[in-house]
Amino acid sequence: MRFELPPDPKPEEVSSDLYGTPLAPEIEGTNLLGLPVFTRVEFPATSFRDKVVLDDPIVEVGRDKLIIATDIQGRDGTVKEYISNGDYAVTIKGILASDPKDGRYSRRYPTREVQNLQALIDAAEALPVTGRLFRILGIRNLVIKGHTWPALPGFTNLQAYELRCLSDEPIELSTGPSVERLAARRVTLNTAS
Repeated sequence: MRFELPPDPKPEEVSSDLYGTPLAPEIEGTNLLGLPVFTRVEFPATSFRDKVVLDDPIVEVGRDKLIIATDIQGRDGTVKEYISNGDYAVTIKGILASDPKDGRYSRRYPTREVQNLQALIDAAEALPVTGRLFRILGIRNLVIKGHTWPALPGFTNLQAYELRCLSDEPIELSTGPSVERLAARRVTLNTAS
């Protein structure tokens, strides 16, 4: 009679660290120091500007519904008429840092990073954006409405920023049957006269 070892069990996915603390799901990469990034906001590159990546900003999203409230004489309260969902109001707050891989330049002001973000702010168009929260909420484009550069006393290699944005959806125009009929009618009227 021969004794056989049971087959090795399949390794389970690691869902906790060595101390049993649950790991954060869906880490989106690493930052300049190699630390995990949990929230990343990316503005893809265009022919006018470079790609801008904001690691671990604080992203706040709010949305108001467009509702008309009408007062009616002799009735307490108002009559509410739902019009539509409004735009998302998005605030992105974070800190830009100089690249620590630049050696002696890592303690200098993050000039290049500030210039790249300022070029993004100055763009007079809706900006495509990606990020976990934006994917969940269906936000694909942002328009930067305002910004501030708050001071960080005591730090020479950091610059805080705050972007106030509105979501934007492109308007899709189509040439349906009614548009084609109108164009054909116009042609008929022009040839008849």
